[in-house]
Amino acid sequence: MIILAPKTKESAYIKAAEVFQDYYEKITGISLDITDKVSDNEDMVVIGSEAVQPFVYESIRGGLSIKLDSDEYCILSQENQNRTILFLAGGRGRSTLYAVYDFFERRGGCHYFWDGDVIPQKDSIDIKNLDIVESPRFTYRAIRYFAHRGLGRFQAEHWDFDEWKTEIDWVCKSRLNVFMLRIGIDDLFQKAFPDIVSYPSNEEILPEATTGYNNRTTFWPLQYRGQLRKRVMDYAFSCDLIQPEDCGTMTHWYSRTPKEFLDAVKPGFLSQISKSQSEQTGLVWDVLDEKNLENYQHLTDTHVKEYGKPEMFHTIGLAERTYHEDRQKNLDLKKYVYSKITDYISSTYPNAPLLIAAWDFFFALKPEEVRDLTKLFNPEKHIIFDYTVDLKEEENDFEKWDIMGKLPWIFGIFHAYEPQNHIHGDYEYIAKKLEIASQDPLCKGMAFWPETSHSDILMLEYFKENAWKPSKRSIDEIATDLCLKRYGEDSVFMLSVWKSFLPLLKLPMKEHMPSFVDILKTNAVFLRMFDFKDERRKDCEEYWGGCEDYELGFEKYMKQIFSLIIAMPDEVLNKPFVRRDVSDIMKVVVMLKLQYRFIKLSFSILRWYRGADEADAIRELLSYNEKMLSVFSDVLGVHEDNSMYDSLVALSKNRPVNPYFENTLKDNVINWYCRTGTYEAAKGIYQKEFAFFKDWMLKLLSDSDRENRNTDDFEKVKERIFEEFKQIPLKDFHREEKPSIKEVSKRFLDMLQ
Repeated sequence: MIILAPKTKESAYIKAAEVFQDYYEKITGISLDITDKVSDNEDMVVIGSEAVQPFVYESIRGGLSIKLDSDEYCILSQENQNRTILFLAGGRGRSTLYAVYDFFERRGGCHYFWDGDVIPQKDSIDIKNLDIVESPRFTYRAIRYFAHRGLGRFQAEHWDFDEWKTEIDWVCKSRLNVFMLRIGIDDLFQKAFPDIVSYPSNEEILPEATTGYNNRTTFWPLQYRGQLRKRVMDYAFSCDLIQPEDCGTMTHWYSRTPKEFLDAVKPGFLSQISKSQSEQTGLVWDVLDEKNLENYQHLTDTHVKEYGKPEMFHTIGLAERTYHEDRQKNLDLKKYVYSKITDYISSTYPNAPLLIAAWDFFFALKPEEVRDLTKLFNPEKHIIFDYTVDLKEEENDFEKWDIMGKLPWIFGIFHAYEPQNHIHGDYEYIAKKLEIASQDPLCKGMAFWPETSHSDILMLEYFKENAWKPSKRSIDEIATDLCLKRYGEDSVFMLSVWKSFLPLLKLPMKEHMPSFVDILKTNAVFLRMFDFKDERRKDCEEYWGGCEDYELGFEKYMKQIFSLIIAMPDEVLNKPFVRRDVSDIMKVVVMLKLQYRFIKLSFSILRWYRGADEADAIRELLSYNEKMLSVFSDVLGVHEDNSMYDSLVALSKNRPVNPYFENTLKDNVINWYCRTGTYEAAKGIYQKEFAFFKDWMLKLLSDSDRENRNTDDFEKVKERIFEEFKQIPLKDFHREEKPSIKEVSKRFLDMLQ
């Protein structure tokens, strides 16, 4: 058998032939030749449609039944003179890649995941009796990467070229076509304004750095970041992917204006009244001054020239910001800015559509304001890019914006704020909304926009399946399919674990109470005890009255899960996919238990303040929660994915890291917004904060001091604990031997007894 090379220099088609050659050899051990010469007497694999393959026209007059310049593709076998010809053809380069990957999944038994492929071994692969045409429901199938830092697995800014190459290949295997790189603007100011902005030293703190996630001190030299961006973009384009170009008011928390630019240009700023991005380096320049608009446009033009392609654009407008107390004036300003952005794109890049990010619709506008705003947009030019559906703002979502049937739009799943690096999701709600969206012919796409990447293997499978064509399969069916594909002969073990785990994902607790993620996001774990607003507290207390046996309901599943893990053979548990997914599931289960016990403690304390005899219950809960928080820390320690130290070591693998970056990394993780399930943070911060709160509360109980609610010292203690943490090198938390999954599981089970 030979592979007939496509007659084109377009790289995606050439890659498709090479991928076929590569996977065929991985499965069978046989290396096929790629040739431009047609064989008359042996089996052939023909890559590409008649548009790039004269042989297709000669063999199939009328061509293959796929739309040209589309993401449709076909897999077709033809018997010809005692041989088989396999046609793998798409309407364009990337869909030809889809055809190749799909063939190896159907006939080669391959399965593709973000962290690796499942590739079986076979003597041969059957290429006969195939007649498949695949066409997507959604024109745009978009995945977006974001700019937080912390843990390498979850944070795209940490990835070097090898990781990006693997990721982009997975994007193609998943039949996605829009690749959205939103991890900052790297050296764009240096490229756009070289006479004004210089490259910063990579051996000192960035001049624009502040604190928390706003500390954008680089870990690799900015020169290299620019080179990396170029390589990543070029590779994505070689796979025929779309990368929307940012335009409009691009300055915000992860794309700071360099101080050199501010000092030299003195752009002035819009008078912002909202607090987010309020430092000068994050403010929007005064766009009423045409010169500032020209400079914003110059940044976009420079990115197109240095890195990108002008085939699609994207703007956040004036997102996450409010400029006037008068809502009409605020809306008028935003409309003005959208009109200027639209005019610039239409006149400079007239053939490119403009994505209008709907984050501001959800975040800062009222539904009637959105309806007024969207009257500006032209269905021939604009696409509403909504990625907020699963945030469940029923009173302010796509159904309330009057866009259905009127403007092209994209249905999107946000899924994960920065702290949510765990498996979760209200699939019943998403499915209900997706059903509504898919019935609108102007719903042109589906998008996935998490602030953390790779946090949830189940959501990734759900998304890539439904982005191609909504399947209406339940999450239980998708999870079963995931097990059979991902774990192979070990699926019998993991299927039992997942079946016990899925009911926990469907628990309604988060509808009424703050999640454990919210607990971690507060300035200190213990502050959540006093953080309920009166109305929220009343709702929670009413709900609490009907939840006496709630904990027992989910403990049944917890015990099942951890008993199954303990019973799993070590050789199975140590396999990479199993080890990673088991540790992810353990993390969620212990978080749920902590969530329940923290809230239970909160209300015991509130009742005690009101005069109830709760002292013994509070003491018991304080002791229990301290021990459970220790278990949670050890759960995070079983896998390097949750380690800041391992992430820092990975950054140092190929090139030196800024010596100040270790403390920057701590800043980026330990702040009010980004607190998450991180091993070093749990050991060095969360446990110490709770220990302080425990001692403080025990003293109140001892003194019967029901009047003292003064938590002023908590903020000082939080700062002291963090400063002490910054003095401890991350390597001091490192253990050569990770905690045993089974030993940690036994500790957790013991605490459930």
